[in-house]
Amino acid sequence: MNQPIHFHRHPAKTVRERLGILESLDRQYGESGELPLEGADDLVAGILVELASGDDPDAAIGVALWAMRHSVEVTTPEIVVNALAARSNRTNTKEELAAVYALMQGFIAHMAPRLSADLERSNPERPWRILNLNFAITAIRTEDAQMMDFAFDSLSKALPDEAPGFFAEALAHALGPGIAPVVRERLEAQAG
Repeated sequence: MNQPIHFHRHPAKTVRERLGILESLDRQYGESGELPLEGADDLVAGILVELASGDDPDAAIGVALWAMRHSVEVTTPEIVVNALAARSNRTNTKEELAAVYALMQGFIAHMAPRLSADLERSNPERPWRILNLNFAITAIRTEDAQMMDFAFDSLSKALPDEAPGFFAEALAHALGPGIAPVVRERLEAQAG
């Protein structure tokens, strides 16, 4: 086995170079599985911070997927949460929404050990809260009963104090014209 790589000793100068490091690690160690390396979380954080200032949320999502495949902690989750929200907001088809839903579901599972305690409830912008709310909103937009049920259950478990208010507000919006009946039904089941 190779010696651990210390990324801070081999800094890449550009995002492109840092992304190249991720690709080379995939070639060296495989595309999934834990890496015998130190500092992979710092490398991921550095890339995400640089990507946050740009307008390419897909690149940030790609880095998060790389981290998930290699069980690397994402220490800057808010960047990925924002990228997922941007991706959901610009998505128009049910198939694309289902894909974003799956990405959010995976990121929730990846971040749960670190964020699920969510102790700082005074900050409405905390990543765990935003991620779970966006997951439920994306599920609503799919108009798929099973996806909504799963996301609503996830929201209720992740944010038990906030879920009832979310469901009541979402139901009020769902009573307007043009909303699929399945959305109203699923929200009524939660709000009732």
